[in-house]
Amino acid sequence: MFEQVLGPSSLASIVLCILSALLFLLVWFVVNRASVKANQQTQLLTELVVQQRRQTELLEVLVSRAQGKESPENSDDDSALSLRGFIPER
Repeated sequence: MFEQVLGPSSLASIVLCILSALLFLLVWFVVNRASVKANQQTQLLTELVVQQRRQTELLEVLVSRAQGKESPENSDDDSALSLRGFIPER
């Protein structure tokens, strides 16, 4: 009976291999999930930066119009005032 438990192809070594494989899969799952979350957060932060740049451009245009510094010929091609790339806040 001890030969089956402690031998070269023993039950203990098979169980140890299965447990180590399950532990590896668990670690891989946690690392993969953290990587996906980090990628999503990076994408959201990039979108925020783009939106903030658009808001800054819009504010600069509005301030310059309010102060009367902008000539009327430049007001037709304001890319910041177009709603083509508008993304509503979440």
